[in-house]
This record gives sequence, structure tokens and C-alpha cells, in this order.
Amino acid sequence: VLCIKNTKAVVSTQSTGCHVWNLLPSFSSTIGNYTPQRYIWRLLVGLSCTMRIFSVLLFEQNLKRFNRNKIVVKILTWMRLGEIIGLFLLTMFASTEIFPAHAFGFCLFFLFSMINITVVSRLMNSGVTGSGKLNYGVLWFPLIYMVTFVGCFISYLVHTNYCWSGVYTIFGGLELVMIFSNIFFWYNCDCIEWSAYTIFIE
Repeated sequence: VLCIKNTKAVVSTQSTGCHVWNLLPSFSSTIGNYTPQRYIWRLLVGLSCTMRIFSVLLFEQNLKRFNRNKIVVKILTWMRLGEIIGLFLLTMFASTEIFPAHAFGFCLFFLFSMINITVVSRLMNSGVTGSGKLNYGVLWFPLIYMVTFVGCFISYLVHTNYCWSGVYTIFGGLELVMIFSNIFFWYNCDCIEWSAYTIFIE
């Protein structure tokens, strides 16, 4: 939020490559070319990735508690690691710096987070990997994620091909929805759903 607030005042981040005006810059603009935004965001995401890796260890141990299928446990664990790697790549390599790495990181992050959120929410709600008392609202997250991705994809194509003013604002807004919904989902799973359990890391 701080990065966007500071960058919003910079006119060039809102004009985009098409040189049309937009209300809201994308995250690529806020972390790509301007300081201190890029350093603030990368530092915080780097710290977040470190904590997320630790949460993966807790995630794996909790899966072993409720699911004795080792193959399922390993697949879900590695998919969460893939999500974290994607987040790290798209953050450390802005679209204005190394676009292929940024695009690959974005696709990796979305693909694995979409699969993780869909599978984990269903498993936890059924009691297979949790108490079965997952917040009902969280079960809507897979749909929210898919709608967000489709919206991002369409708005990006429209902006790139037609350069309409304001379209990139939709893209930037949907990026925020995706980021904060991901944070909220894993907070609900890691901090609330499993808070009643004592987990020992082997």
C-alpha cells in the first residue's frame, strides 16, 4: 500500500507504455523503476518468502497428521514451494527489467497458488487435512482467483492492443485483489485453522 501510495504521485507510472492516463499503477510500475518503492517491496516480500518457507514445513507436518498418503503430501508441499518461488521471481525481476523472468514468475505464482487454494480449501473443509471448520468465505477464493486472472488477462490484452485510457487501472486493481486474497487465504489456513494444533517439525 505504501509503495502504491508513493508511486501514484509519479505521473509516468500512470501513463503506461501506451502513454495513456490511468488512475492506478500496476505493481510492476511500483517496484520496477522507482526508489525507495522497489527496495521496500522487495525487502518485505523477501522476508515474507522466508516466513512462507517456514510455514511450508508446518504445512507438511499438518498434512502428515491428517493425510497418510505420502505422495499427496509431497505434491502439495512442492506446489506451495513453487508458489513461493514464483512470488519471489516476479518480485525480484520487474517487467521493465527482465520481462521473461517476471512473466515466468507471474505464471508460476498464479498456477500453483490457484491449484493450492482450490485443493487445500476443499481438503480442509472436508476435514481431510484440517478440522473441517474452515471459514466458509474462504471456499470462494478459487472462484475469486479464476475471475481475477481472467480479468487481468483480458484487461492486459485490451490495454496492449487498443491503449484505452483507464483499462490498465482495472489490471492494477485486480493485481491487488489477487495479492491480498492470497495473503488472507494462507493466513486463514496457517494462523487460524491450525492454531489449535501443536506441530513438531522433524
